[in-house]
Amino acid sequence: MQRIFFLIGAALLLAAGLPSSSFAQMLYESDRFYVTDTSVVQGDFRATAPSRTTLTSNYQRERTAVNFKFSINGRDNERPSGDDIRLRLSPAGGDVLTPVYVFGERSPQPFPEPGFAAARPSGTMNVTFRVDMRPMLRSFRENGVYDPPSGDPIAEEDFQGVYIVGDTAPLTWSLEEASSGDRFRLTDPDGDGVYSLTLPFETRDLRPLNDEGVAVWSLDRDVSQFPELESDQRLVDALYNLSLEEVLQNIREEDGAFMAGKKWTGVWTRDISYSILLSLALVAPEQAKTSLRAKVDEAGRIIQDTGTGGSWPISSDRMTWALAAWEVYLTTGDQDWLEEIYPIIRRSAEADQHALYDAETGLVHGESSFMDWREQSYPDWMDPRDIYLSQTLSTNVVHARTYQILAEMAEELGRNGERWREIAGSIRDGINEHLWLEDQGLYSEFRYGRNADSAVPRTEALGSALAILSGVAPESRRERMARNHPVVEFGVPSFWPYIPDIPPYHNAGYWPFVGAYWTWASAEADNTPGVEHGLGTMYRAAALFLTNKENLVAQTGHFEGTQINSDRQLWSVAGTLASVYRVLFGMRFERDGLRIRPFIPEGYTGTRTLRGVAYREATLDITVRGHGSRIVQITLDGEALDEPVIPADLTGEHEVRVVMTGGLPNGQMRMVENRYTPDTPHVERDGDRLMWPAVDGAVTYRVVRNSETVDTVEEPRFRLPSTAPGALHEYQVAATGEEGLESFLSEPVRVVSEDAVRTIPADAFGQALATADPGFTGDGYLPLSKRENTSVEVDVTVEESGMYAIDVRYANGHGPVNTSNKAAIRTLEVGGTRDIIVMPQRGAGVWNDWGYSNPVHVRLPAGTHTLRLRYTDLDENMNRETNAAHLDHVRITRIGL
Repeated sequence: MQRIFFLIGAALLLAAGLPSSSFAQMLYESDRFYVTDTSVVQGDFRATAPSRTTLTSNYQRERTAVNFKFSINGRDNERPSGDDIRLRLSPAGGDVLTPVYVFGERSPQPFPEPGFAAARPSGTMNVTFRVDMRPMLRSFRENGVYDPPSGDPIAEEDFQGVYIVGDTAPLTWSLEEASSGDRFRLTDPDGDGVYSLTLPFETRDLRPLNDEGVAVWSLDRDVSQFPELESDQRLVDALYNLSLEEVLQNIREEDGAFMAGKKWTGVWTRDISYSILLSLALVAPEQAKTSLRAKVDEAGRIIQDTGTGGSWPISSDRMTWALAAWEVYLTTGDQDWLEEIYPIIRRSAEADQHALYDAETGLVHGESSFMDWREQSYPDWMDPRDIYLSQTLSTNVVHARTYQILAEMAEELGRNGERWREIAGSIRDGINEHLWLEDQGLYSEFRYGRNADSAVPRTEALGSALAILSGVAPESRRERMARNHPVVEFGVPSFWPYIPDIPPYHNAGYWPFVGAYWTWASAEADNTPGVEHGLGTMYRAAALFLTNKENLVAQTGHFEGTQINSDRQLWSVAGTLASVYRVLFGMRFERDGLRIRPFIPEGYTGTRTLRGVAYREATLDITVRGHGSRIVQITLDGEALDEPVIPADLTGEHEVRVVMTGGLPNGQMRMVENRYTPDTPHVERDGDRLMWPAVDGAVTYRVVRNSETVDTVEEPRFRLPSTAPGALHEYQVAATGEEGLESFLSEPVRVVSEDAVRTIPADAFGQALATADPGFTGDGYLPLSKRENTSVEVDVTVEESGMYAIDVRYANGHGPVNTSNKAAIRTLEVGGTRDIIVMPQRGAGVWNDWGYSNPVHVRLPAGTHTLRLRYTDLDENMNRETNAAHLDHVRITRIGL
């Protein structure tokens, strides 16, 4: 209907003899919304650009969101990390009585539907939180103990109280602070088992309305230091200026570095790096340098921010820093900067080679880049050890590009870069051999398992985009990828299909910066529908919301409903700018010059000029006329160029003029529905059978042994072979739904004969043992730290030659499973093999929770071998002070010939 009215209006204007410029140009249209050169319309919601420096929107403004959870005794024991309760408060005074939440019980939270902008007075809301603790009290009466949904059992006599923690003042996420007094303690005055607490919250309208009832953004900052855009699409110009202003707002006053967004005032490695690579290297190189320097530690290594299991090497995408630092060099030509960053990247890359590189596959280990909230992208059985073992597309592309950059840096500095080029080639080959899904024409999001890996049959957008842009994907695959990659109406989701029962964030979410990379990659792959969709979805969100939001729900296109969100998110800001620089002007910064390769959809035809582009020692005014993906003519100061490349050694002020052919490649786009896979089966061994509860919606189950499919069954059981294997077999099961979408594989079930497994207790190392923390299996455990037992060894004998998996049972209570930076790392040496053992954090202050490290695969001939665990300089974690764990025993399992 929207389209019909648009066409009728256009026809009437043409019949009246009015010029076409009198009517809006259609830039993008879908069933749910359309974008013109001056507006965005989504049903009754409308955003307009009255001028190049003003935007209006009648879309709902953000409400105060309170994310919270309850706690017994000040412990994180109600819900898994990241699984919070959300309450939204409209700006108005008054009282709010929450529903009665049952402690630890998950209840579906429907996606919020957007409303209209409405004037709401700011004020104080008194919110009464209520939680039903009767299940706990009943368990106390019947058993004397309560086993909470998360964490250790609590004896009745140890019960101290119920508390609340959260992210919005006056709440705090600090469990220690919340439980230190009565301010956040809930009480049960009438003894009915429902505990309650009333707290005041300040609410306000984040962007007040004008007299016409719409919210208004008007340029308030001086953005003259940046390139000035003027085009025939007023909406694009206004969003560009909005984003320049948000760049300025994201520069911290205290140090001049970039914060990650309005809610995220810290400087984060991956956030600044992806932002700098997109566009900030061009518009703010000095702030980019300052930000990058802030993410280098005292040892001259790139910092991996706090993350899963204690950060690096479980989280391992810090080398995004290298991509950003190199881009700053390419845009500025600053030789001193090159000399500064080369040793930092080299030093960090050498540590990553030691801790991450898998010579067998050519890939690196570690968590998906940017998707660092484990429940949001991995199956629930994968703990930090398993996430370290995974080999992910995005992180591997980042590392492949890093080593290629190191080679180019070395050559720029007159050094030999062949060593780095070989590693880059190895990772690139590993990606194309082990992560490519030929039947889908796409890359897998990651490989996962324990002793045998499988590629998950879902794909992710950021890694795929980077694979195209970095050249990791061969040219023959780029067009297939752009044609086959799934997108939904409101954008390209982080990955598809989605994980059931996990609220939107990375899962079932659209991130504008990911959309920016995918749009840029679509242009690189000559996919016109992909570029039109990418630009349209980015511009829709920024215009309606009057800010560059962090993320939105893929299914609704609404900013409410994801786990957490922020205005002026740095990489979303950079993404909007990149839509201009990287796509519409086609700017590619190379060692020998600035290559111009615009990709301009037909709706964006016209003249666009970018004035005052600071490129190395030159200042450029660039004008592009027409539309298309190929250049008819390019001139520099009126002189035709043979190639569309502005020389890197150009100085002074110059004019670049580009005329496009008007032709565009056809391409295809794969628009899909928002779909979820079945749940992951929970498989257990019962004698000679594997059993699992039936999965809702599953029609078949695929049974896998050592990453190979051995059967497909319809019933939730599988009979194991009657003869126990002489080496380890790991079984997994995936559920397949009616639409053919497959769940994650289940947690591996070990099937192995007793004589194929040997454990070496801690006392075999001949060092003094400790016994203070319970749960060890022998006479005690061996404390490992940077000062104690830094090198220990033991002789081990294997009766048969073959391939063995070596792991250790350990405890690490130096931090939670989802953050901090105290993962313990040791070098393992045995049988001529040198590898690492990673012992991630398993819970803050929790030293009675024991688990196994990553397995190291070693080929050993029959006989006796010295097994040595050492702490080396390359094993230094991100904390640098604490790198410690308790060692219970070493396990050696025969896995093959």
